[in-house]
Amino acid sequence: MNVDKVSIYAHFMELPLKCVACWDWYKKPQNENQIFLNNIFLGFTLFMLINLLVSLIVHLFSEWTDIMTSLDIMADGLPIAAAVFIVSYFGMYKTEMYELVEYMNCNFKWHSARGLSNMTMTKAYRTAKNFCCFYTACTIFSVAMYLILPVILHLLTNQPLQHWIYTDVTHDMILILIFLRQCISQAFVALAVGQLGVFFACNAILLCGQLDLLCCCLRNIRFTALLQHGVHHKALANQFNDIKLDEEHSYLYNRSEICDSGYHYDKKWVAFTSQGNKTQYDIYSPIYDDATMVALRDCARMSQVVKEYKDRFENFVSPLLVLRVVQVTVYLCTLLYEATLKFEMVTVEYLVAVALDIFVYCYFGNQIILQADRVSSAGYQSAWATMGAKPRRLLLNILLSTHKPMIVRAGGFLPINLNTFVLIIKTSFSYYTLLVNVNE
Repeated sequence: MNVDKVSIYAHFMELPLKCVACWDWYKKPQNENQIFLNNIFLGFTLFMLINLLVSLIVHLFSEWTDIMTSLDIMADGLPIAAAVFIVSYFGMYKTEMYELVEYMNCNFKWHSARGLSNMTMTKAYRTAKNFCCFYTACTIFSVAMYLILPVILHLLTNQPLQHWIYTDVTHDMILILIFLRQCISQAFVALAVGQLGVFFACNAILLCGQLDLLCCCLRNIRFTALLQHGVHHKALANQFNDIKLDEEHSYLYNRSEICDSGYHYDKKWVAFTSQGNKTQYDIYSPIYDDATMVALRDCARMSQVVKEYKDRFENFVSPLLVLRVVQVTVYLCTLLYEATLKFEMVTVEYLVAVALDIFVYCYFGNQIILQADRVSSAGYQSAWATMGAKPRRLLLNILLSTHKPMIVRAGGFLPINLNTFVLIIKTSFSYYTLLVNVNE
């Protein structure tokens, strides 16, 4: 409870994003060499991705018969095209991404307001960090298997690699160079697509953690006022320990504790002397209303920070979410069609992996909606009956301002939630049935 604030919330995302040129190696370059390195690595990444996409298009043109026969090769180009767009988008809007991260670091609170129950962002931060590490490790492992298994089959069966590398060369040295290009390009594709999901999920987790903190502060506004007037924490805990029931199942990531905190909104609390601690108090007394108003204003400012961050986050990721929804819908459709023509475990694995990938976006987008809806319940559980008329009026204004659902939308119109995930699956299946009918 008394851990110092983490200065940079999302530092664990930087290295994977740097590896795919979505984050500059030198965020604030000091000389021309650093600027050159940032630009040359971005250019190299885009060159490898575009080169792979062009190779696939040339192969598709040379092997073209009709659309239905070449559908699997066309589908292979969807993740590559998505990776090119993602890297290009991050390259063009890096300033907005840095401002988004900086806004989080400067305005997100690590500790809740000092109240009867207190909370920190520790668990939300650890959850985001663990998810980033796990998902990145899974991405690297899948890429390694994708690259190594065809080589093992080639060595065991002496079958050519043309179906995988999309080239007709047979010279050993050129084949090795193309193989290396393929390895690097596929790693870039996987990291670009995977790290977009990590970026979205980790920001959503941290945003939900801040909403947890806001709910905790709202529940404790009257207790915060009493504590600032010198009421002893143990005296409140003995009388109002039923707050545990109100807070049960009310938080997604962080957990509150009924213990005294040494912080009040990241500022170290200057404890009262033993002569100033009070054990006798009247929670209905109007002498606490001014301090309650101050606590409510702090909660209102925190609510504004959360809403502003959500709007900035949505504006940044909205075009990328549209791309991912369209790409996954079409990709699932083509994979289902290929599985119908020739059932293979590899195709089934791709189906599961692609569906899981888009599920990550929809699940964590739904988490934001769920926790934002709990802000009103937290305000209702804030011992409002003990307040005067002015604090009640201010609390009502806060509840009215948080009444609108907090939804991250793709393209400003498609909500990213579990209903959208079901819609994507249904749409993919509809397109799949259309392809089957056309083929017949």
